[in-house]
Amino acid sequence: METSFWHCFLIFIFLYYLAKYFLGVNRNLPPSPALSLPIIGHLYLLKKPLHRTLAKLSNQYGPIVFLRFGSRPVLLVSSPSAAEECFTEKDIIFANRPRLLAGKYLGYNYTSLVWASYGHHWRNLRRIASLEILSSNRLHMFYNIRVDEVRLLCQRLFRGSKGGGPGDDQCQIVDMKSMFFELTLDVMMRMIAGKRYYGDNISGSEEARKFKEIVTETFRLSGATNIGDFLPVLKWAGLDKTETKLVTLQGKRDKFMQDLIDEHRRIRIDSASKDQSRTMIDGLLSLQETEPEYYTDDIIRGMMQVMLSAGSDTSAGTMEWALSNLLNNPKTLLHAQLEIDINIGQGRLIEESDLSKLPYLHGIIKETLRMYPADPVLAPHESSGECTIGGYKVPRGTMLLVNMWAIQNDPKLWEEPSKFKPERFKEMMEGERDNEYKLLPFGAGRRGCPGEGLAMKMVGLALGSLIQCFEWKRVGEEMVNMSEGTGLTMPKAKPLLAMSPPPVTLIDYLKLEAIMFLHFVLFVALYILTDHLIKKIRNLPPSPFPTLPIIGHLYLFKKPLHRSLSKISSKYGPILLLKFGSRSVLLVTSPSAAEECFTKNDIVFANRPHLLAGKHIGYNYTNLVWAPYGDHWRNLRKISSLEILSNNRLQTLSFVRMDEIRSVVRRLYQHNHQNQTVEMQSVFFELTLNVMMRMIAGKRYYGENVAEIDQEAKVFREIVIETFRLGGASNIGDFLPLLRWVGFGGLEKRLMILQQKRERFMQNLVEEYRRRMEISDKESENYVDGSGNKKNMIQVMLSLQKLEPEYYTDENIRSLMLVLLIAGTDTSAGTMEWAMSLLLNNPDILKKAQVEIDNQIGSDHLIDEIDLAKLPYLRCIINETLRMYPVGPLLVPHESSEDCKIGGYNIPRGTMLLVNMWAIQNDPKNWEEPRKFKPERFEGFEGTRDGFKLVPFGSGRRSCPGESLAMRMLGLALGSLIQCFEWERVGEEIVDMTEGSGLTLSKAQPLQAKYRLRPTMIKLLSQI
Repeated sequence: METSFWHCFLIFIFLYYLAKYFLGVNRNLPPSPALSLPIIGHLYLLKKPLHRTLAKLSNQYGPIVFLRFGSRPVLLVSSPSAAEECFTEKDIIFANRPRLLAGKYLGYNYTSLVWASYGHHWRNLRRIASLEILSSNRLHMFYNIRVDEVRLLCQRLFRGSKGGGPGDDQCQIVDMKSMFFELTLDVMMRMIAGKRYYGDNISGSEEARKFKEIVTETFRLSGATNIGDFLPVLKWAGLDKTETKLVTLQGKRDKFMQDLIDEHRRIRIDSASKDQSRTMIDGLLSLQETEPEYYTDDIIRGMMQVMLSAGSDTSAGTMEWALSNLLNNPKTLLHAQLEIDINIGQGRLIEESDLSKLPYLHGIIKETLRMYPADPVLAPHESSGECTIGGYKVPRGTMLLVNMWAIQNDPKLWEEPSKFKPERFKEMMEGERDNEYKLLPFGAGRRGCPGEGLAMKMVGLALGSLIQCFEWKRVGEEMVNMSEGTGLTMPKAKPLLAMSPPPVTLIDYLKLEAIMFLHFVLFVALYILTDHLIKKIRNLPPSPFPTLPIIGHLYLFKKPLHRSLSKISSKYGPILLLKFGSRSVLLVTSPSAAEECFTKNDIVFANRPHLLAGKHIGYNYTNLVWAPYGDHWRNLRKISSLEILSNNRLQTLSFVRMDEIRSVVRRLYQHNHQNQTVEMQSVFFELTLNVMMRMIAGKRYYGENVAEIDQEAKVFREIVIETFRLGGASNIGDFLPLLRWVGFGGLEKRLMILQQKRERFMQNLVEEYRRRMEISDKESENYVDGSGNKKNMIQVMLSLQKLEPEYYTDENIRSLMLVLLIAGTDTSAGTMEWAMSLLLNNPDILKKAQVEIDNQIGSDHLIDEIDLAKLPYLRCIINETLRMYPVGPLLVPHESSEDCKIGGYNIPRGTMLLVNMWAIQNDPKNWEEPRKFKPERFEGFEGTRDGFKLVPFGSGRRSCPGESLAMRMLGLALGSLIQCFEWERVGEEIVDMTEGSGLTLSKAQPLQAKYRLRPTMIKLLSQI
């Protein structure tokens, strides 16, 4: 009989494993340890601490493992890609919680925020937590509680350190585990109920005693493993006593919390005003009054207990691990102290608003959360349906365990994961998660922790305050024991004991100041060296050495800037990372790198940096030039491209350009004497200003027939002079904000005054045309007004304003007027002056251009815009001028909106891009004899671009929309002057080609030229 039993038992075991093997293969389940015993499954493999045991299993069987915890199927995930799949694509499927004993009794029968199943009820709880308890507004309301409790902690440590009396050098030994635990509990209970149960002035409180008992029992039981969750037979047989203990504990917790609710309810009834939301209970009772059927006392108690449990042990544990790491790494602690001393000083305590100034402190917290996550294995999820993870089938009802400790300590994902290196997070902004789900200390997806914001504020404020106020040392020479304890959170096996020395005397303080000075000197030296090394480690572009603190590479620059930058590029390479004070700058001087910026990474570099000119002259970064890339900028670009600078619009206003150029020719003809000398800079500048103002407002302010508006013309000229004077000025405050804050140079004030004048002048023009249009009884919707005259830009924009008043505001109209005026005058005028200078220095080329015009046009009519297509050599002259002397030698700066790669180098977000087109277009590697004026190099060439070797008007989304207008103006003006007059230099000396300073590339010395009337043109010019 006994033999038959053992035979049957062995056959059963054999068939059990055989069936499990084939079922697993046929269902394509994830890999699993081979021996899954009946009843207990893989529980025999588990040892404490659980996260390390599970990590070993994953190392052996892979990042996705299927386990059996007794009767429960378990999916173990320990790779970023699998975790991402669970919390993104399969997020809803894994949004449930498994039914464990703790959820039944401590989770109000699976109805609290932590344990409720995904659905309408859970979404309501999440909404309450996110909006009514943990929103930014509510956290700000509770700001004083956090500050007050942290300062009380510092006061306790301060008083304790004085216990030895004057002259006693004994350090105080502090149990930091208790300190942190009591701090977080007091913060949470003051937020919840406005009461504190630890610390000073509460020693005799019966209520405090009960609370401490409940807290101790709660964390003891919640951290205990309940084997009955996986082996129900033990629970049915009454062998597991955990359930009885949980029932008793929950009764105590419920009574305590209900007493607090009733107390606050009585206070609200007795109070004259019910508008009280000082605590979380008050806020929830206010909601209960509006929706009593939902905001029941059960819901309120559940929220109170979730907040207390989730917000205390986790934050306290993180603080304890962080300080333990700092004590074992005193250099890191010193670095954190230096950061706080430099950014905050010793005149006041840290506040939460200061935390953004302390990136190294933030790196310490992040590195602690990476190495010792509060939840090493994320709170378990459960699949509500069958799904696929990593190509494997996962059955419905499978419990999901994501081993974040394993992911965050995986040497495949992190360099030296067991080494405490806060520097690895130096570039991570607050709240930013690392790529590929490598760092998820607060979980992810719908069930991610809603208290992340509160936790980071609490840990940052407490840790920063302790580092700021005290010197910390280990107890003895031994390293702090970093062994991990057991529990749902990851506590230290041995509570942290640390030594805090007595407060410093005045002499000690002076010594400290001297040490700080030495630290500063050391910091400067280390800054230069580490900055250089970090750039290599992060694969940043090469950079001139050294990069000085505060000023960066500004010490290298001389005028003109484009030549100075070109020399730096010649020495260090075509892709450089510079520091203009506080700004990171990418300098590009090769066609391939420029192409990569404006094609592959065009959207990334479609923004503009925030410079002072953009704030005051650019309408607070909202005009066409300075607006960030987005819907607003695209609308402005569309308006300028379709309504102002389209081919149809330019053709409509071609008579303006022709009329103004004939006016210049006429003035030169009338003042013609033998070898008359003329200052060409003024001629070209006034020509382009008159053309642009007639296109904009139908008015001219220079030359003939301006007496009737003499005062208006005078104001306009003053504005123009001041605009180009300030617009070309370097503003060092853009790169050294400290100088701007103290008002150094007064540029900002002058820009504000100038903008007021410009605004007033342009608005007067807008109002003038608005009155005219109101008087006129027939306004055409086309580009012709009621009298049959061609509409100017203001009239077109006011017509559009009637159709879309919400968008075509007066401010948008004024900003477009000013952009068109500034961008279309100095640039074109400067190119004409450079072109004429080059022709005077190369009379054979000038003669060749005259011959082309004589052959193609003759002397019976002046050149018209339609004739320009017949004059390819004239176009070659213009292209060669734009190549040698680009009007924007450094293209208008761009700024990267995100991290990207250029030329294989990593470019950080927020980097200002400068493309040195002058250097590219004068590089002997790209052009044969680049400093020789050779228009013939462009023969047979169409347009104004040669790959990215010639891009005078920029490229990509932010390229100049006025390119066509500029080429028409240049061709018409230069062609007419060459056609009508003989030109020569003043004297035998070559025209001085020295470059001036400014945003555009101007001549240092204005061009003087002699001219005389060509005999063949006398008859024609006498008739115009």
